Amino acid sequence: MKNLKFGKEGFKSKKRELDEERELFEKLREETDFERKDFWALTIAAIVTLLPIAIIVFLAIYFILEIFFT
Repeated sequence: MKNLKFGKEGFKSKKRELDEERELFEKLREETDFERKDFWALTIAAIVTLLPIAIIVFLAIYFILEIFFT
């Protein structure tokens, strides 16, 4: 059965529910103050997380192409 939410107004439409979630997200984003060091920490964390995955994918593609074209 679908997840139906029932509140004061009755059943909420999916669009209305998404609009409320978007408003809540915007409110929380405005209240959150990131410092300059937070940006660099998040950037380094993203690089450390994504770089090994990218290297593995590129090596897999390279070895597959190497097998087929040699």
